[in-house]
Amino acid sequence: MRASGLVFVWTMLAIPIAQFIVFWLVPNFDSLLMAFQNPSVDGLTFMNFQRFWHELTLPNSTLVIAIENTLIYFAVHIFIGMPIVVFIAFVLFKNVPGGKFFRVLFYLPSIVGGPVTAGIYRYLVSTGGPVEAILTWMHIPFDSQLGLLGNPETAFLMCIIYSLWTGVGINMIMFYGALNRIPKEIFESAKMDGAGFWRQFAQIAVPLIWPTITTMLVFLMSSIFTTYSCVMLLCPQTPQADMIGWYIVRYTVYTSNAAGDEVLNYPAAVGFVFTLIGFPLTLLVKKVCEKISSTVEY
Repeated sequence: MRASGLVFVWTMLAIPIAQFIVFWLVPNFDSLLMAFQNPSVDGLTFMNFQRFWHELTLPNSTLVIAIENTLIYFAVHIFIGMPIVVFIAFVLFKNVPGGKFFRVLFYLPSIVGGPVTAGIYRYLVSTGGPVEAILTWMHIPFDSQLGLLGNPETAFLMCIIYSLWTGVGINMIMFYGALNRIPKEIFESAKMDGAGFWRQFAQIAVPLIWPTITTMLVFLMSSIFTTYSCVMLLCPQTPQADMIGWYIVRYTVYTSNAAGDEVLNYPAAVGFVFTLIGFPLTLLVKKVCEKISSTVEY
């Protein structure tokens, strides 16, 4: 490559490299150091990790609740949300009547943004909203004082439903695009051989778009301990709805800074622990998905 080409390439790479160093490498390196520091001790210490273990062993600990909620959240998204979105994409791919309208409808929550969709959702499930009217008509108990988001027993369930609703759009577009890359002749041949809708879906569509499914699963697992937007937008003050991501952020945002830097040292240690867990877990999921089905060229 000529010198002018190298200059162009490195000029284009300079900005993303600088952003990576300034906004990811430096903050994460400082967080790593903070995890082993404490204002009451000179030098490095494991006090923050001892506190983490203590929180982990307490009965009804908010940390344990956050871990359980995080695992439930991602299990629902992997085993319920992902199959539903793949199926929706396949139905729209089969050119059902009104398919273009439904593609826009499903993608709409991704367009309008989180605060807007959260406001709409809060109205729907709050006291006096349509959901209360439906539940009352069906003679299902509804706490009119707390609402579904204010009730600790239902707050996290409402967060899961909200995340499933808002997560359909972008995932559906990804799977729909992958399905459109499959030659139409494959489905036409399968139909001539007697393969019905469900067989085409299970034995043709899913295996052929499996690399896309694998990519989306890896993206999902890479954010397992950093997702918190649904809790932040809907019920930030409800510990029963905590997830690990919000558990960490809540310490840095809502905890009083009267204790000095210790407020930041403990969440840095928590983040470090779950980074050590999340990184190999993501690689394991990627490895397992690649073993399930090999990449198909077409």
